[in-house]
Amino acid sequence: MTALVLRSGLLTSIQDLGRHGLQHLGIVPCGAMDTVSHRIANALVGNTADCATLECTVLGPDLLFEQAVLIACYGAQFDARCESKPLPMNRPVWLPAGSKLKL
Repeated sequence: MTALVLRSGLLTSIQDLGRHGLQHLGIVPCGAMDTVSHRIANALVGNTADCATLECTVLGPDLLFEQAVLIACYGAQFDARCESKPLPMNRPVWLPAGSKLKL
């Protein structure tokens, strides 16, 4: 799956579940701030919990999907649109190739 970043948003990052148990080596755990939402969003699209998700703070990105993709917007309430049409939260949504997602 390929997504072209048209606008990065503010404080958008790619997150996984982190690396726990390595603090004694100086490696901080990091990972998603909201691990419950991270796991649920992955489950909604059929991914394992350790797959990466986008974590958006304040202002999300604008993305162009070059291939058809199944996405899920989960967590805090925010406005998600595809081609100016509002997208539902908390469930999987199929976007065709060439879709522009604005968060």
